[in-house]
Amino acid sequence: MFDTHIWQLVWTLADFQQWRGLWHDRAASLQAALEATRRLDHRTEQARAHRGLGYAYTRLARNDDAQLHLRHALDLYTELGDPVGQGRAHHGLSYVLERQDEPRAALWHAQRALDLFPADGSRAQKARALGTVGWCHGQLGDHGQSLRFNEEALALLAGTGDRVAEAATWDSIGYAHHHLGDHGRAIEGYETALRLRRDLGHRYGEANTLVHLGDTYDALGDAVRARRAWRDALAVLEQLREPDAERVRAKLTRLDTGLTPSWGVEPR
Repeated sequence: MFDTHIWQLVWTLADFQQWRGLWHDRAASLQAALEATRRLDHRTEQARAHRGLGYAYTRLARNDDAQLHLRHALDLYTELGDPVGQGRAHHGLSYVLERQDEPRAALWHAQRALDLFPADGSRAQKARALGTVGWCHGQLGDHGQSLRFNEEALALLAGTGDRVAEAATWDSIGYAHHHLGDHGRAIEGYETALRLRRDLGHRYGEANTLVHLGDTYDALGDAVRARRAWRDALAVLEQLREPDAERVRAKLTRLDTGLTPSWGVEPR
């Protein structure tokens, strides 16, 4: 009886823990959920807990553990004959591989996820998969293809109410425009993503978009706005105790010491 309450409570806490960067707490909660679902022999929720642990461990840079849990999730979903679950596991594997700087492998899993999600299924789910495929193309340097996939994702999200996915898609659109040299449209994309993420209270996403916005201002030679965006991002990342704070400090140091700009932008 209490085991059912445990795994249900863990998923109730998901957005609060994730958006505030409480990854150690998230991993501990999901481990409790995994143990509870094993005792219940609830294989669908076991797979879900493995998938959640994969994401949490990715955020904690425990990449081997992340891949292990995601592959456990994939195996369980395959045994259960659940193509949507398989797609979600592939989506998670794409994320961890992209974080490990393996964009080609990440793209393979992202495309596999997109293929597994049914055309008549969740539009938001399909849109998220399209956005991930687009992001991976961008990491491989094909920013035109990235933009096309993300614009398709944005159109599919219309009316779904999935503002989390909408914000991520606008961030990716900004990223693509930045690399295509259209800095004005990049700023528009980032500003839209920033508004959505602030409205949602998605602190880590807010910081990432601020970093990207600062990168675009930096590329335009606008040191004042770049510094402001990066300082705001750093404040959030420090509050969340995110290791990403270090790369933002490096950007500010470079800007303040007048070193040559990198002209690039960091991943999401």
